[in-house]
Amino acid sequence: MRVLAFVFTALLTGAFLPDCNAAPKAPSASKGGWSTSEAPSDPGDPAYAAFEAGNYEEAYRLASAAAQRGEPQANTLIGELYEQGLGVHQDLKKAAEWFTKGAVAGDMHAQFRLGLMLAEGRGLKKDRRKAADFFEAAAQQGHTVAAYNLAQVYVEGFARPQDMGRAAYWLAVAAEKDHAQAAYDLATLLRHGDGVAKDEAKAAQLMAKAAELGNLEAQVEYAIMLGNGKGVPKDEAGAVKLLRVAAERGNPIAQNRLARAYSAGFGIEKDRIAASKWHLLARAAGQSDFRMDLFVMSLKPDERKKAEGEAQAWREETAAAVR
Repeated sequence: MRVLAFVFTALLTGAFLPDCNAAPKAPSASKGGWSTSEAPSDPGDPAYAAFEAGNYEEAYRLASAAAQRGEPQANTLIGELYEQGLGVHQDLKKAAEWFTKGAVAGDMHAQFRLGLMLAEGRGLKKDRRKAADFFEAAAQQGHTVAAYNLAQVYVEGFARPQDMGRAAYWLAVAAEKDHAQAAYDLATLLRHGDGVAKDEAKAAQLMAKAAELGNLEAQVEYAIMLGNGKGVPKDEAGAVKLLRVAAERGNPIAQNRLARAYSAGFGIEKDRIAASKWHLLARAAGQSDFRMDLFVMSLKPDERKKAEGEAQAWREETAAAVR
């Protein structure tokens, strides 16, 4: 099961000027499946403390005793141990059973995890409608990632009828709790008026928030909004600064936009070498730009050699950083 994400990445034709004829991309599937990043650990719970410390057998013993006392979160922890095979033999069926106990007892983390297993068909039969019900139960209690996944349910239109208005509602809930992808997705809906009233200013606020939270696509999109003055005062220097952040993270669109900025002097001093370096990197990543190809062809041999050297140095530094 893969979660849909709203990705309408703008491929611009000018330094910051949008192609008015370009249609936004349809929602595409995000990598990695359903989002699961919301830790249920409670620092005051001895079982969870043992779990966080890596003492899984002790965590199982303490959680089992707590479950017998009727503590809902203990069921969730036992389910986690069985799902991951930590301190016990991995058993997805047992994990689902324990998550079910926790969900019935009202623990939002168990409801969320059971929703994941139902959505993916892990440990029990796949049932996307039931998964949506458990996501909603968890979201109603304040589970951020459940709210985001519930929004995806309404986008997909499979487990429940497609409803972009409801999707936007749950995205807003998740975004309010600093879920970066939710903020980005909701900003995209607001920009296009999909399920909500079109609002460039609010879209810019949310895009800025997503960018600040580290969402790479949002960093690129907000830089473009700054450069164009869409929903926010025009700030070419701020746009270039953010493009550099995204370019250094390896985004080819940002690399190409940054190359354009350096070549034309938009928001930054002209630099033929830097422009060519970033274009070479963007082109190697599949981002074509005939105008920048011509720009690089205009370099003198020593300039071309220096730009290629800087591009290669960037590749090597980036490769070393991830090793």
